[in-house]
Amino acid sequence: MSEHKCEIVILEIGEHDNADALEIAKIKGTQYQSIVRKGQFQTGDLAVYIPEQSIVPEWLLKNLGLWDYGKRKGKLAGKNGDRVKAVRLRGVFSQGLVYPLKYVHNLSAQQGDWKLIPPEDGTEKYVEIGQDVAEYLGITKWEPPIPTHMAGEVVALPGKTLKYDIENVKNYPNIAQALIDLQISVQITEKLHGTWCCIGVYPTDIHDEIPYKRVIITSKGLSGKGLAFKDNDANVNNLYMRTFKQLFDYDMFFNTLDDLVNPESGPMFFLGEIFGTGVQDLTYGLKDPEFRVFDIYDGQPGQGRYLTPYEVKLTINRMLLPFRTVPLLYEGPLTRDIIHEYTNGLDNITGSHIREGIVIRTLDREYRNDKIGRVILKSVSEDYLSRKDATEYN
Repeated sequence: MSEHKCEIVILEIGEHDNADALEIAKIKGTQYQSIVRKGQFQTGDLAVYIPEQSIVPEWLLKNLGLWDYGKRKGKLAGKNGDRVKAVRLRGVFSQGLVYPLKYVHNLSAQQGDWKLIPPEDGTEKYVEIGQDVAEYLGITKWEPPIPTHMAGEVVALPGKTLKYDIENVKNYPNIAQALIDLQISVQITEKLHGTWCCIGVYPTDIHDEIPYKRVIITSKGLSGKGLAFKDNDANVNNLYMRTFKQLFDYDMFFNTLDDLVNPESGPMFFLGEIFGTGVQDLTYGLKDPEFRVFDIYDGQPGQGRYLTPYEVKLTINRMLLPFRTVPLLYEGPLTRDIIHEYTNGLDNITGSHIREGIVIRTLDREYRNDKIGRVILKSVSEDYLSRKDATEYN
C-alpha cells in the first residue's frame, strides 16, 4: 500500500510554455511533474523526488534555494515554510520537488555512478533508481494534528480491524493502462473530502468497551493499528461515535444486520466517509456530518473479501438502514479521457465545491495486481490539491 517515500527517479525534461526560465521535470514511470529552473536538469538525469506532504529540513531548503533568510523560515507551505504542497507556477501544475544528484565517472569500472551529497557533513552516498532516501536526507511525512473532536479513548482489537488504502493512479499508470487495454468495466465514484470511517459488525460479542460489545467504530489511522473507539463518556463528542449514534438506534441496527452478519458468515465492515461542517475545509453545505458508504468487506480481516459494486448496492438495498453510498459518476469501459473528465469539476453533493477526485474500481469482479493486490485507484483533482487553507485530517 501507499507510503511516504523519497525515491531516486529518472527525469524527463520538457518546455514550460509560459516561462522562459523554467522547465517541466516529469518523473519517468509516473504521472508526476515538478517545475524546475531551466538548464538545471537534462532528460535521463537521476534525482530525488520529494512528494507532497513532505517536511523538508532547513539545510535542504537552503540547498534548494527555498529558505527565506530574513524571516528565518522556508518558502514552502505551513507555519515553518517547510511542507511540500502542490502549486501552480505560471499556470502549470507542480506536484513535489526534485533534488539533484552528482554524477561521478568511475575510471576503474569504466562507468558512471550517482552520488547523493548532503551539505551538512559532506558524506557521499551512492544511490540507485528506486531507492528511498527520505531517512538519509532527514525528510519526514507531514502528519496534521488531530482535532479534539476526532480523537478519543481507544481499545486494542488486534486482528479485528482492517488496513485500508487506495493507490494513486499517478504512481501506477501502467495498471490503469492494463484496465484500458483489457477493456475491463469499471465503476467511478466521487472521492469525498471528509474522514475515513469504518463500522464493523461482529456476529457475537468481542469486547465490553465497544458499542453493543460487537460493533467496531474506527478511523483510518486507528484501524491500521488494530484500534477502535471506546463507547464511553469520554468519547461522547467524538465525531465518529457521534455520527454513528445519530444514524442508528439499537433495535434498527441489529434487526437489520442480524440477517447479514451471523456466526456462519462472520463480521461485515462498512467503510465510508464522514463529511460536512466541522470535518474538513469543504463542508458540502451540510450543517451536520453525514456518512456515505464506499466499500463493504465481508468476513474476518485478511480472510474475507471486498464486495463488488453490484453486491454493495444489493446489500445496501436489503438493509432498512439510513445508509447511502458516495455519488456514482460512471460505469463502463475505462479510458484516459474518462479519468481526466471525472477527476475534475465540482462535487455531486451540492455542485458548489471543488471535487476532490475519483475512485476507480473494477465493476463485475475483483481485479488484482502483483504490486498492489486488489486494484482500486484514486485520481485527485489538481485544483483540489492546490487550493488554499486546506485541511487534510485523517
